[in-house]
Amino acid sequence: MGNIPTMRGSTDLMYLLTRAERLLSRRLATILDAERCSMDAWRVVSVLADGRGHFMTELSELSFLPPGSLTRLIDHLVEENLVYRRGDDVDRRRIRVHLAARGRRLHDRVDAGIRRSVADLPIDGELLDRLGDLITALDSKVAPVSVLQRGKALT
Repeated sequence: MGNIPTMRGSTDLMYLLTRAERLLSRRLATILDAERCSMDAWRVVSVLADGRGHFMTELSELSFLPPGSLTRLIDHLVEENLVYRRGDDVDRRRIRVHLAARGRRLHDRVDAGIRRSVADLPIDGELLDRLGDLITALDSKVAPVSVLQRGKALT
């Protein structure tokens, strides 16, 4: 296994998942830098790409951002015309965040670049299903990441 030290048990899993995330992040950074998009912004855009609009609480959980940081980021994305806020149809006091047309174009460009960048990697439906099962086992009250449910690996 190259440079990976021999380990056993949960330490193996933690190391391998962390290493994979860091190496994938490096690949994505090149693509995101070309679009002047941060990894945090990309996570938000990716979640919003499902077209449903999301409440801030849900968006915070799915994008791995604390509420205060997410609010500042959403303010910036609104200024950049990548997302917009709209009152919920059922409860007008609650606000949903949606992807704007410009945000959709950004998503489509970056998503295509990411897909090209990872095409050589051994990623298939079985791996994604197993990772989704792992996430569910670790936190049964949270469904697997919505991006995986849409079948959009790594985006």
